[in-house]
Amino acid sequence: MNKTVFENIYYLGPDGSNVQSAMFKFLDICNIDVRNQIPKKTIKTVLESLIPDENSLCILPIENSIEGIVRETIDNLLKIKGNSIKIRGEISIPIEHLLLSKSKDISSINKIISHPQALAQCSNFLYKNFKDAQINDVSSTSYAAQKVSSGDDKTIAAIANETCAKLFNLNILSKDINDEKDNKTRFYILSGREIPPSQNGKTGIILSTKNKPGALCEVLQIFNKHKINLTYIDSRPSKKKLGEYVFFIEMDGFIEKEDIKTAINELDEYVDFLKVLGSYSIY
Repeated sequence: MNKTVFENIYYLGPDGSNVQSAMFKFLDICNIDVRNQIPKKTIKTVLESLIPDENSLCILPIENSIEGIVRETIDNLLKIKGNSIKIRGEISIPIEHLLLSKSKDISSINKIISHPQALAQCSNFLYKNFKDAQINDVSSTSYAAQKVSSGDDKTIAAIANETCAKLFNLNILSKDINDEKDNKTRFYILSGREIPPSQNGKTGIILSTKNKPGALCEVLQIFNKHKINLTYIDSRPSKKKLGEYVFFIEMDGFIEKEDIKTAINELDEYVDFLKVLGSYSIY
């Protein structure tokens, strides 16, 4: 089968991040080839790079099963102008933390470094196995792995993912060290172009209701009337006026489905603003 070719894919770096792991999985599943893989430092710069580059893709984290929604992603989706850049796909990956080192002997480790969130998510493992070890925060799990790899100290280890182990040529001393074993993150893929579809999909919208009692209830009743399953709803400040909000809503099904198309058309009477962020495949 011929591959679909895009010019660039922009992603939240650095190399070795979970976003990069999700990117590799997505490109493989969808049989997509990109000429350039370009890491960016922030979610904002990822989207800013994509907007004038419609022949390309970007991938952004949207929700973690433990930490919840990535509000920075939602806030930046609100800023997209025009209708060409859309959410085209969603992919989820398990987040598995590993203990990585240049050493092959776990008993030699007396110092562990990682991002504070990763350290917190492995606190039971650390308490059980490394009560007397020095535990230090760094800016990212990728940086932790890179720092361990670049030195000669075999008494130091990093908590990071398998991509980092391969990328920085580190030994895996222990796998699956998360306290919570069902830790997953889902990601959005955005583009100005279509990508190969899957059988299952969602539709994402952002709207603001009219400023009157029961306005949100009226919106939700429309979805209930058409028996549309809402999978996520969240409110964000409009950033225009104190106490004014917009609502981010995800629902099961593609917008081509008659019930979803009808419901969205019916919303016009009850909202001041509505934007379809995309109708996208789940991989």
